[in-house]
Amino acid sequence: MEIDLVWGVGEGRTALGSFDQALSEANIHNYNLVSLSSVIPEGATVVERGALDPGRWDVGDVLAVVMARQTGTDPGEKVTAGLGWMAAEEGGVFMEHSCGTREECEHELLRNLEDAREIRDWNWTGEPKTKIVEATTEEATSVVTAAVYRPLSLE
Repeated sequence: MEIDLVWGVGEGRTALGSFDQALSEANIHNYNLVSLSSVIPEGATVVERGALDPGRWDVGDVLAVVMARQTGTDPGEKVTAGLGWMAAEEGGVFMEHSCGTREECEHELLRNLEDAREIRDWNWTGEPKTKIVEATTEEATSVVTAAVYRPLSLE
């Protein structure tokens, strides 16, 4: 199973409009998004794509995601959202964080991943990884970083 890591920055006249634009940049704006906690299934790989391929799934499909997001409306305000992840033979974990600066976000993601590692008696492989998106607001501005698992069936 591949988990697609996507991200976007959006600007708009309103906070919701900028969030929709950020989802559009990641190409997840035409799906219904269901929030997951942060466990990566055994055997899954995380692939940094930037945006989903157009037409990958049907419009309106329900996608399972782990998402970090932030919106700002004050001119000059920094908005930052990121995901961190670590893999193990048994699976892995994502951590999400949003804040004002890239440095703060990176620091918190790595601390949270360290805590997650300590409470799981797993065979960890490799080093923690992060993807952080940052923007400075002019009008309403949103940043989004999301791990997209796959469509869910509601039947």
